[in-house]
Amino acid sequence: MPGADAPTPELVAAIRARARLTQEELARRLGVSFSTVNAWETGRSNPQPRHRRRLEELVAELDGNPTGLRILVVDDDDTELALLTELVRDAGEALGVPLTVTAESDGMRALITLGRLQPDVAFVDVIMPGLDGVELADRVADLDGFSPEQLVLVTAGRDLGISDAASRRSLTLLDKPLTIGGVGAVLRRATSRRQRD
Repeated sequence: MPGADAPTPELVAAIRARARLTQEELARRLGVSFSTVNAWETGRSNPQPRHRRRLEELVAELDGNPTGLRILVVDDDDTELALLTELVRDAGEALGVPLTVTAESDGMRALITLGRLQPDVAFVDVIMPGLDGVELADRVADLDGFSPEQLVLVTAGRDLGISDAASRRSLTLLDKPLTIGGVGAVLRRATSRRQRD
């Protein structure tokens, strides 16, 4: 795997080969368009500094050396997923907390990623087709080393049923649109929890 200082086309190609991702899948993970990843890989353009940092974080993650807190964001809507991913990164940057953020747009893939990644925090949309956020929380409860305080449910349509489901499982519930303050509070708790462990 090339080092973090490698030229962008080489870095993108190596990440895709190592993680077995198409350009479209890598774009979804980074919260950018397919054409953007294609332009980076062919050398037609360079990423913004924040996207370059994310590519470097992916290299560290794939090498087994993730930096800072490991965060998973899950939402079936690509626009919401990109917004949530960017908000989490912005909150981490504002707090000075290094993050490795992984994005998934499907509940079942998120469950697999949860087991593999063992994130410090997972922000999960409640309403998704297939495996929704509450069902995902129930399955996560069976994973060793994963506590309810590591899972944060996110919803645009809070109702009594969603509030009750989160409360019964001792889960944090955040309303969309999320704020940098709300996300930052979750990241601060995760940082404190990691320092205690």
